[in-house]
Amino acid sequence: MKKGKIGSMDIVLLGEFSGFNKNLNEGLRALGHNSRVIASGDGWKNIDVDILIKQNNNNIIEKLKYRYKWYHVLSNIKKYDIVQLINPWILRLKFFPSYYIIKSLLRNNKKTFLSAAGDDAYYWKYGRKQLRYGPFEDSLKYDIKKNKSVCEKPDFIAFNQFIADNCKGIIPISYEYAISYKIHNNCRKFIPLPINTDSISYSPNIVRDKIVIFHGLNRYGSKGTRFIEKAFKILQEKYPHDLELIIDGKMPLNIYLDVMRRTNVVVDQTYGYSCGMNAIYALAMGKIVMGGAEPESLALLGVDKSPIINILPDVDDIVRKVEWILDNKNNIEKIGYEGRAFVEENHNYIKIAEQYIDVWNNF
Repeated sequence: MKKGKIGSMDIVLLGEFSGFNKNLNEGLRALGHNSRVIASGDGWKNIDVDILIKQNNNNIIEKLKYRYKWYHVLSNIKKYDIVQLINPWILRLKFFPSYYIIKSLLRNNKKTFLSAAGDDAYYWKYGRKQLRYGPFEDSLKYDIKKNKSVCEKPDFIAFNQFIADNCKGIIPISYEYAISYKIHNNCRKFIPLPINTDSISYSPNIVRDKIVIFHGLNRYGSKGTRFIEKAFKILQEKYPHDLELIIDGKMPLNIYLDVMRRTNVVVDQTYGYSCGMNAIYALAMGKIVMGGAEPESLALLGVDKSPIINILPDVDDIVRKVEWILDNKNNIEKIGYEGRAFVEENHNYIKIAEQYIDVWNNF
C-alpha cells in the first residue's frame, strides 16, 4: 500500500454507518494521514468507500463470493498503525472465521480500536437496562419481527465481548454507547460524530407557502416512526394550510439530501438521546432538527443547549413541539443558522479527526 507523508499514520476504517466513516476519513486525509474505508457502502445508501465489498443478491454463489472477498481483504490488512472497526457486526457473518480474522487484525497491526456505534450486543444488553426509553421493543416488533434480536444471542454477546476485551480501546460516538461500554476499562473518551461541513452547502431556511416537515423512513421501529405518523395525522387535520408533512425513505444518500434541501424541518427519530448522522447532515444544511438532545447527551458533548428540538416517543410531545415551530415561524431561518454554527463548532470533520488521532496516539 502507498505510504502517506512523513509523520502520517496508515489507517483502515472498517465498515460504514450513514457516512460516519466517510466523513472521518476525509478529516484524517485533510490532516495528512493515509486513511481508507473498507465497507459495503451501508446497503441501499450506496455511500462511497475506498474498497467496496458488496453482495449483489442472496444466491449461494454470491454469498460465498461475499465471504471470500471479506476474508481476502481482511486477512491482508497488515502493518497498519490503526485499524478501527465501526461495529462488531462488520465481521459477524454466519459460517465465517470471525475470531480468526479479529486475531489476525490484532496480531498484524499496531493498534486496533472498536467504535461503539450502531446496534450491538452491549447496547442491547447494558444500554437497554440504563436508558429511560429506547428503540428495543419497537425494533423487535416492526423491524426484526422476532422475539429476540441477534444481538441478544449468547454467541454474539461473546463475540462482542471478545473484541471489546482485546482491542486497544473502545470509542463511543454518543451517550447511549458511552453508558453501554462504561464497564470496560479500555472504554476511551466519547468523540462526537464528524461531518465534512466544507462539502455541505448551507442555505437560509426560508419558508415558502407551508412549513415542510420531513421524516426519513428507514427503520420503522428503531426510529419510532409510529409516533411520528400519528402526530403527523393530527397536525395535518389541524393545520392543512400551514404544514406539508412528508414521510418517505430508503433512498440513496445523494437523493435523500436532495429531498432535504427543500425541507424546513427534519424529524430524525424519537428514541435517541443523541443525534445521529441524519440529524448532523440536516443541521449542516440549515434545517431545524427534531430528535435526540437529552440533557445527558448535551452534558457529554460539553454544551448547555442545542438547536436540536428534543422529542420523546410520545405523540402529544411531537405535536406540541411542531406547534411551537409554527408559533415561531419567523425564527426558523435564525434557528437553522444556529444549527449550522453548532455543527461547525462541535462536529467539524477535521476537529473530530484530531480527537481520534489524540486518542489513538495516547493509548
